[in-house]
Amino acid sequence: MQKIKEEVKAKLMAVQREGMNKLVEALEGNGYFDSPGSTRFHGSCKSGLLIHCYKLEKLFREMIEKFGLQEQIPDESIVIVAYGHDLCKVGAYLGESRPFKWNVSQPKGHAILSISRLKKFIELTEQEEELIKYHMGMYGTNEFGKFKGEYPIEYLATAYNNNKLAKLFYFCDDMSSQFLEGEEYDENGNIKTGDKEVGEGQSDTNAV
Repeated sequence: MQKIKEEVKAKLMAVQREGMNKLVEALEGNGYFDSPGSTRFHGSCKSGLLIHCYKLEKLFREMIEKFGLQEQIPDESIVIVAYGHDLCKVGAYLGESRPFKWNVSQPKGHAILSISRLKKFIELTEQEEELIKYHMGMYGTNEFGKFKGEYPIEYLATAYNNNKLAKLFYFCDDMSSQFLEGEEYDENGNIKTGDKEVGEGQSDTNAV
């Protein structure tokens, strides 16, 4: 896992944007690299959030290449949205093992909170902000979550119709959480495989 952490830090530090150094320092200080990804669902283990983002980045890149969309998004934007879309989860879960407890003092919000936390350190492009904002798809709509929704469904439809990458990013995020993050965890939510298996050459399709 340490190897993956260092790899991700290097990717973030390679982004040539003012404030990125401060952002990485904040991520190291606030527990981002060790944070669970949920209380008891996908990524509900130490560093589960990082694993989710790592697998999402890989899948998103694969799909961008598959559909010939490389010219439509800069490489640094892929890194920012992959590792920044769920910053809202940092500090959200308490405990040492699954099931983790929800931190009742956690600020409200999901995508909007992630965007807010990112913008404390770096500027986001319009494309980056849109990909992060709509990465929850229908689950982030006012219609789906009466008290947790962050946008009306018509805004989501407009974003997806006008921006193929926003829709693709949602699908990759959903596929990563639903299909690519199961077998790395034992029944207690602990990682079963070692660094080499998770980070070096194990096909994501083998982890389904």
